[in-house]
Amino acid sequence: MKYSLSFLFLCFALCAIAQTKHTLYIADRTVECATGDCQQMKEKKKVAWVATADTIEGFIYEEGYEYKVKTLLSDYTNKHKLLKVISKKKTGYNPAVKLEGKKWVLTNMYDNSTNLGIKDTTVFILINVTDGKVSGHGVCNNMHGTVKAEGHNITFGPLASTRMSCLDQGNTMEAIINNLLSASTTFELKGKTLTLYSATKGSSMTWERY
Repeated sequence: MKYSLSFLFLCFALCAIAQTKHTLYIADRTVECATGDCQQMKEKKKVAWVATADTIEGFIYEEGYEYKVKTLLSDYTNKHKLLKVISKKKTGYNPAVKLEGKKWVLTNMYDNSTNLGIKDTTVFILINVTDGKVSGHGVCNNMHGTVKAEGHNITFGPLASTRMSCLDQGNTMEAIINNLLSASTTFELKGKTLTLYSATKGSSMTWERY
């Protein structure tokens, strides 16, 4: 029994040594890295941010906010576990600006979970969050309109287009594309993939960055 108790106390002592408390600062925006989008962290306020693919267990991150957190770092796994969010401060950064300066090509779209497909054509949009404008090309017509994007919310205003007649079902497909864009309310950006979601469950559009 004495041996067992001694062994138990030794385990507790080793576990305590193997975990250390840290205070971390987390930036209000992610950056692209080899593994995708990486958070930026540092332990001292006046040093440069360091991009890392590691995440903090139990921590829910939201771009547009700068955080100060207390964590428990395991020396065995080198992983951080959240102990406490000390502060969460909203900054002036708008995550939606990541959509700017890129050509987004439509790769798929769904309406009420039905795969509508998109093939044999290049449909693309250019989003200018700063100026609130969107332009692009449908199946056979150019289009333009307004856009408002803040955080991960996005809305497209009335979209106008040229009046060229499309072959086959092109005009019908263009109408569907415009309707889904106009119905979009939120977006998700993962690496080179942009997904627009509408308020209607199962309706979405997938775009790839080029």
